Amino acid sequence: MPYTPEKPREYRITPRYIANSDADVSPPIDRLLDAGWALSRDEQANTYVTAPDLRARLAYLPEGDNCTYWKISAGRDAFAPPEWLVTFDHKTPPEVVEDFTAALADAYAQGPDAYLNNGPRPDGAGTTLQLLASGWRLNPATPFLTHQSPDNLIRLHRRDQFLPHASEMAGDTERWLFEVGPPRDVWYATASSRLPEHLLHTLANTVADPAPVHRHMRRVDLERLPAVATATPMAPSPLEVARVRAASSRSLSVPRAAPSTLAYSTTTRPPALPQAAVAGRSR
Repeated sequence: MPYTPEKPREYRITPRYIANSDADVSPPIDRLLDAGWALSRDEQANTYVTAPDLRARLAYLPEGDNCTYWKISAGRDAFAPPEWLVTFDHKTPPEVVEDFTAALADAYAQGPDAYLNNGPRPDGAGTTLQLLASGWRLNPATPFLTHQSPDNLIRLHRRDQFLPHASEMAGDTERWLFEVGPPRDVWYATASSRLPEHLLHTLANTVADPAPVHRHMRRVDLERLPAVATATPMAPSPLEVARVRAASSRSLSVPRAAPSTLAYSTTTRPPALPQAAVAGRSR
């Protein structure tokens, strides 16, 4: 069957942070399950993953009360409020979440000192210096301390004022806010004040990772990608090729009527030729 603008086609999208969230959400969860964390679900099909000592946890909340689908937190005690909270909204590419959960699983395996902040409250200086060294720049036009990526598609905002810890853990405010994508199609990630510096560094790196990802997209979706994006059409899968060959074989096997049985009319026109397949678009 020929490709049409109405039929999604698989593309390799670069950078990944401008790809949509229409992908498998299992890998971010599987990273923790592979590390021995426990899985549970509620009656609304929200998913929860908890560390063996109950100090760290992930919640995937597609049926939650807002657009925050991913909440990841850790604390010193299973029954105490968490020390830090990281969130991702519903438009976040799952690959970004997966990289962070992989880093958390590794840190958890090293013990509490690796995934909890046991020193002074981090100011993120090491992370922001690393961003500046990578070509990011300060944007003085915002009310926050804002770092902007070289392609202008990622903004990292830092609130300088005092933030009540309870408000941060409730998701009412945040120390760090990542704003990613063009103005018409932005997704958000947040981190609270007490996130350990190395996990903040990991979060910044995974948000800004330009690695390509695969997505099924329509022509209209491709038109919405920013100019710096690259969308490379992928070769059809063996299953798709087999389906096309089977359809072609069936059409060729249909017997044609003999010429003598065709009714002739001077007003009859041959059927229109099928439109040529629309080539995949590559930026």
